[in-house]
Amino acid sequence: MAVGAGRPLMELASTLLPTLAFAGAGLLLGAASSRDRRSFFLLATFVLSASAFARAVPAGPALMWPAALDAAFRGVFPEAFAPAALWHFAVVFPHVRRFTPFDLFARRAIAVAWVVGAVLFFVNLALAYRVMDGAHVVRLGRDHAGNLFWDLFTVTALGAVVAILARSRWAPPPEQRRVARFATAIAAGTAPFLLAGVARMALPGVDGWLQAASPQQRLWFDVPVVGALAALPVLTTLAVIADRPFEFQFAPPWPMSRWTRKRRSRWRMKHRERLSAALERVRHARSARELVALLQRELQFGVGAGAVRILDRGALPSDTALMPMLAESTAVLEMSRDGSLFRLMPRHDREWLEAGGITLIGALKLRDGTVAALVGLGAKRGRASFGGRDRWFVSTLLSGAAVAWASLGVQPASPTEDDEPALECPRCGRVSASETLPCGCEARAVTAALPRRVAGKFTVVRRLGSGGMGVAYLGRDSRLRRDVALKTLPELRDGGVSGLTEEARAMAALNHEAVATIYGLEIWRRTPVLVVEYFPDGTLRQRLARGPLSPREVIALGTRLAGGLAYMHERGVLHRDVKPSNIGLTGTGAPKLLDFGLASEEGAFAGTPGYLPPEALEGGDPNTAVDLWGLSTVLLEACGGRDRLPLALRRFFDRALAAGPASRFQSAHEFRAALDRLGTQPAARAGA
Repeated sequence: MAVGAGRPLMELASTLLPTLAFAGAGLLLGAASSRDRRSFFLLATFVLSASAFARAVPAGPALMWPAALDAAFRGVFPEAFAPAALWHFAVVFPHVRRFTPFDLFARRAIAVAWVVGAVLFFVNLALAYRVMDGAHVVRLGRDHAGNLFWDLFTVTALGAVVAILARSRWAPPPEQRRVARFATAIAAGTAPFLLAGVARMALPGVDGWLQAASPQQRLWFDVPVVGALAALPVLTTLAVIADRPFEFQFAPPWPMSRWTRKRRSRWRMKHRERLSAALERVRHARSARELVALLQRELQFGVGAGAVRILDRGALPSDTALMPMLAESTAVLEMSRDGSLFRLMPRHDREWLEAGGITLIGALKLRDGTVAALVGLGAKRGRASFGGRDRWFVSTLLSGAAVAWASLGVQPASPTEDDEPALECPRCGRVSASETLPCGCEARAVTAALPRRVAGKFTVVRRLGSGGMGVAYLGRDSRLRRDVALKTLPELRDGGVSGLTEEARAMAALNHEAVATIYGLEIWRRTPVLVVEYFPDGTLRQRLARGPLSPREVIALGTRLAGGLAYMHERGVLHRDVKPSNIGLTGTGAPKLLDFGLASEEGAFAGTPGYLPPEALEGGDPNTAVDLWGLSTVLLEACGGRDRLPLALRRFFDRALAAGPASRFQSAHEFRAALDRLGTQPAARAGA
């Protein structure tokens, strides 16, 4: 059968099929891993190799090159440089961290490969334009019957393949598996071609037989060679994509690439924002124990570490090689079992790392270079490996933590009850100085916001409650032998210290039976701690959880609290956040206003939306109406709703909660007077 100008099908297929295979595999490889240096060298090898077959495809009278192109390119054979590109690939694949003498040899071999390629290229260029015509020079011609061109090509390329296999001995196990997969693909594609080349060089009779053989006889020789060569780029590209010997990054064509870049940019921005927030929290750590807890949380969340261990430098073996490495290194060290660095460590270091499950280790180094503590990270969740961004996140966070550690000046090896935060049960709130909690809840202890003892006289017993503005603990005053409430910040943050201090000043300026009493203000680790009156019966919210109050109880509650608001308003103080959780109940059930966190703030309305008047949504400055509306809402909630109210109380709430400010009570005194009148009515007292 003939094609075009009568060329046999096998002859055309022997050139067309490898050309399409190399070109197609090159395009797929370029799209799959275009940003990887190693894939670039392999791609260059494919493209240069494809040129060896592409020139022969359009041969013949019907598909002849144009005369101008034939004159310009008849002596240009780029395939001469394919072995040099393959040698470039051989010195970067596999990835070996340790520099060996063989690496030095391989880098010198690159220069030799380029020299060989340059000689073959320029000799053929000179022969095409008759610049040279010596007998020995002619033998280097690409199409010369002596095949010296292809013999040098084969030997040089075969050396690069051997280099890849030899360098894999020093590669970590994952790289060795990738080399095995990749080498299998290369061997399957090049074995027939290389064997044929070696046979033609070593056995002259083979070359003579090929020249004298008929087309049918050559068919049995050409099919395996051509088929394997055509399969070579396909097999190696599939190995790249399936086994990922490189950092696989698919770069989709426009416009998908722009979407990918935007998504990747947003991801990087979120990564930086996460690190910035983590550094800010670490900077505000108030103790070594709190810093340790923050580091563990931020590293587990930031890089997905399965476990994080913060260790004293004394936890390492005495003759360890890790300490000098960490002292000199500015980055974290990867210590996975498959890593080459792990295999270079002494045996006792490897055993210590394996026992702790540590795959990434760094150090908190002070300014003088002293290693204050070690940070070991367990395997990443999902069995993924830590990438470059993960290591950058860890090393940057450890640098910030080292600065915070130095500013604290606390040694975690011997904490005292006044130095370190206590531990608390996340279920019942019981506080203890040790990890053994006395409550029996069998919950894992978490770090409390306060130490076991504050100012040497207040013993922290349990957590009373927490919210966005702070956290409160039950404390025992050992000197005066009374219970107190200790209110502080859950964590140190900008603006929180001044806010809590202003709240203390606002409470200290008030002295009324319906206002909670403040006993003092302490400072622990730059954090203010309010010592205020303790309410053993809890808050009104806790009381209402058991059921509504009677009308008589509601009237008594409103009368007392309205008196407290009248006292505050006369002194120019607004509470601004009257709600059930901010009303404490004494041992006798008497209510008192507490939590004056917003009392000292100025500007627009602030507080809990469900207890603010309608005009709060329109802006403007707050006034006494915000407290009266909040108290009215609290009283209506305490009644259980309007449906079960006596008529007199309904009329009271119709006025207290009127839509227009002018229709409501204009002062706390007027509000209290209306409740006093209700208290004298028999129907209201009886709840009829």
